Amino acid sequence: MKKIVSIISIVLVCGQIVAQDLHFSQFYASPLTLNPANTGWYNGDFRISGNYRQQWKAIDAKPFSTYALGVEKQFAQYLNFYSVGVQLLSDESGYVGLKVHKALLSGSYARNINGHSISLGVQGGVVYKTTNIGRYTYDEQFDLGGNVVFNPKLPTSEISQDPILYPLFHAGLLWSKTFNGKFAPEVGLAFFNLNAPKETFYGTSTQNTQLPLRTSFSVGGDFTISPTFIIQPTILYMVQRQGKEFLFGGNLVYTAFERIKPFVGTFIRYGNYTNFDASAWVIGARYGQWRGGVSYDFNISSLHTATSGRGAFEVSLVYITPSARSSLIKIPCDRL
Repeated sequence: MKKIVSIISIVLVCGQIVAQDLHFSQFYASPLTLNPANTGWYNGDFRISGNYRQQWKAIDAKPFSTYALGVEKQFAQYLNFYSVGVQLLSDESGYVGLKVHKALLSGSYARNINGHSISLGVQGGVVYKTTNIGRYTYDEQFDLGGNVVFNPKLPTSEISQDPILYPLFHAGLLWSKTFNGKFAPEVGLAFFNLNAPKETFYGTSTQNTQLPLRTSFSVGGDFTISPTFIIQPTILYMVQRQGKEFLFGGNLVYTAFERIKPFVGTFIRYGNYTNFDASAWVIGARYGQWRGGVSYDFNISSLHTATSGRGAFEVSLVYITPSARSSLIKIPCDRL
């Protein structure tokens, strides 16, 4: 009975989710999925970022799993910064085997103008999606006159043209500025699915089969409150057609040590239908050029009856190589 209640609960909740794209609770540790303008937005030469997320294990023996890998390279030319990046994403949704694979290339241009750092970025690539149509169930398989109410062996009229492949394009911009050496806010705006590609396993072409535009607005930064503590408040708001998501929270960084800087944080996820969805808690550290974090989402929505509060496990790891750019200023000088 509990399993039936769990299945009904997740169907009701997922029925209210309107095609949200893949994303992470530690979104700040997955820069290329947050905003194309994040390409090269760091102090260093190369940046490598990896993320893994597992969720809904409390509902299904086969959990939803998401992987992300990003690699970026920064090029400096006087006051101009040009950067390129590659983003690979893979996601599998539970028992039905809905799989999504993305390969994206990104590029950005950044410059500091009178203390204001500005970055413009674009991103494009392909999406490959497949599923196991045999694991779905349909209303045609209800057999009210038979020995059982539901008979999965009954034939259906559903015909899939699985798999599907389509292009995808994104764009975004970022701004930041440091005030008094203590407060460094950062604001980002990104637009995803600009080409509104057709996404359907049935070969139809309607407004409902187009992947809708997703707009992402983020605000964050570093606020030094003492010689040993830095607060990193963060807000992320995303809207995609009727689906909306709002995350807010932050991390507290302990900076007393030179090489290692541990941090703890919490974030609340809020949706327009499910209200408060989850509470994510994160712990991690920055060690030299490395930064890693582990988080867990506790489900606090109406689905918590079925999940017992269990949500998603997530881990992130980022490595930035030191900059190869000389910090010395070269001044031409005539010699006798």
